[in-house]
Amino acid sequence: MPLPIAGTGIVPASGAIYNELQSVVRRAFVPNLFVQIYKANPVLSFLLRNAQRARGGLNQITVPIQGNPFVQWSWAGYDGGFPQPAVIPAAQNAQFNLYLGVIPIPFIGMEAIIQSSETVINLCKARLTDAKTVALQNMAGALYTNNTATPLIADSLVNAYDDGTNVATYGGVNRVALPAWKSQFKSSAGGILTRASIAKYLTLVSQGAGGETPDLVIMSFPDWATLMAEFITAEQYNSRPGETWGRDDVVNAGFRGLSIGDTFIFGDPFCPTGTAFFINTRYLALYMSEDAPFAFSGFYSAIPNMQIANVGVVIVAYDVICAKPVSGMQATGITGGATF
Repeated sequence: MPLPIAGTGIVPASGAIYNELQSVVRRAFVPNLFVQIYKANPVLSFLLRNAQRARGGLNQITVPIQGNPFVQWSWAGYDGGFPQPAVIPAAQNAQFNLYLGVIPIPFIGMEAIIQSSETVINLCKARLTDAKTVALQNMAGALYTNNTATPLIADSLVNAYDDGTNVATYGGVNRVALPAWKSQFKSSAGGILTRASIAKYLTLVSQGAGGETPDLVIMSFPDWATLMAEFITAEQYNSRPGETWGRDDVVNAGFRGLSIGDTFIFGDPFCPTGTAFFINTRYLALYMSEDAPFAFSGFYSAIPNMQIANVGVVIVAYDVICAKPVSGMQATGITGGATF
């Protein structure tokens, strides 16, 4: 902890008086811990709010998928004849495992004695509160990375929305062997941060998804800011004859959320600049274990390890999956994002 600041405000400069005050006066603390280091996680918050329950077993999340027609079409003439029907295998399972995140929390024995009566910020409570936030930060970051090479990290949007270029196998199903399991992927998208270009991309995704339109687009804040700037240039204010602006009238410019074709577009601080995800939320879900939904083990003694202390663990088991990857798109190489 740094020394008290001397010589500013009402505190005297260094010297005998300052030393005396430092010896007999305690610091006056604001009894709140103000966190400086974390970021908001809007996409993860949305997924957690609509989380689905997962239970035990091997491949805790199994999604039956149809990748081919079960039956065949044929044209018929006046006689109504048709070919003999064939049994066509068309269904298989996409399988996902839950992924485990853990945060150990220490509680040193002497802390309880030292903090018993002179506590400003209870360190044990601060660690417990921080554990959930740290978990969310890591889970939110994992949404935007290719995790195929790291088998202990949960599936991501990058894994889900790929056409096999970077993620050949998703949910245990090979995208080359089953082309219907491919998502839509656009590299080198370029300068698409305009309303007209995003509208074209929404149409492109809808075409690839068989007519289903994405209802959510996620991009970085620099990219989102460039797109918002184009909306702002189209703003106008209308005044009717006889009307005047009062000093209490607020003129608001800009937007918290953008919308093109009834598809909402938001920024996520974890989304990398130059990348956007076009998502149909009907098919995207976070599955969380009913046995480990940010569960706390409780504190257990570390005395067997020759230390007067206790250790607890926060445990979360989950995965994020898309049941129909073709319903969305990942666009990379977007240029023109705002610089701050």
